[in-house]
Amino acid sequence: MWFGWIVASNPLAGWWGKNKKNVIIVGVALVAVWWLVAGRGRPEVEQVDIPDDYPSAGRELRVQAPSDPDEPLPLVIILHDDNADAQSLERASDASSLANRRDFALAFPEAVAGTWRLDDPNGPDLQYLRDVVRFMDEERTDVDLDRVYIWGIGEGARLALLAACGPGDPVYAGVGVVGQFETEPGPTCDAVTPHGRVAETAWDDDVTDALWDFSHDKRRRSA
Repeated sequence: MWFGWIVASNPLAGWWGKNKKNVIIVGVALVAVWWLVAGRGRPEVEQVDIPDDYPSAGRELRVQAPSDPDEPLPLVIILHDDNADAQSLERASDASSLANRRDFALAFPEAVAGTWRLDDPNGPDLQYLRDVVRFMDEERTDVDLDRVYIWGIGEGARLALLAACGPGDPVYAGVGVVGQFETEPGPTCDAVTPHGRVAETAWDDDVTDALWDFSHDKRRRSA
């Protein structure tokens, strides 16, 4: 009896009772359309090779970047550990989602046979990383070369520090080091390229967020 009185005195309640199902269906459809529109134009991760006119021609990497951004983008390079691979780290880190939300370009280089070569500060892997920066800027997107960041875990962290602290003009604005090391993972050069450390044994989205919070406002300094 009370329900009938409420419906009679409140036409909106009666209308809702009759149309509730249709309203819910329309609402779900609108959310789905919004989701598709919001995601349209967002770059996806691609597997590519360094072109033939680079010293590291043929080396593989995974990249994500808009081809024609409104303004130059920061670039984040993420290095996997030995005996791992770029695709696994890309998925675990969820960095591609953060890159789309925060508008930065992303590159996951790939070690040859799963092992980084750290014995030569001017060796092929260091050249490969320089080629990645050049390739991303010249072939894939428009990179803000004062805001290039390099992050790594395990042996990838050691390579990141070697790359950032090696001889020559600075290339990287910040280094992110992930892992629990008994000894220092490599040289540090905070006066030129500051580094941040996350003491985790695995890389997830929280690690990615922490490294971006550390890196994103850093700019390349003079040697």
